[in-house]
Amino acid sequence: MRKEIQFHYDREADVLYLSVGRPQRAKTVEMGEDFILRLHPKTAEVIGVTIIDFSRHFPQLKPAQLRLPVNGSFDPARL
Repeated sequence: MRKEIQFHYDREADVLYLSVGRPQRAKTVEMGEDFILRLHPKTAEVIGVTIIDFSRHFPQLKPAQLRLPVNGSFDPARL
């Protein structure tokens, strides 16, 4: 079953929150500077990503211009 990806950008804090489905409680794992994976507490499935200092890491992207769905892959080992 495919779940909708939701996102919220906190402009004041410059943080982008991505959630697979509705945001929920999660275990967190820091994956390098400013990247946090959110894992389902029972299955360890990735249920979200938090990017701190979003505009510094992705200066070419503007959160207001992001469109979903986004197709792609994510490799935590490359962070």
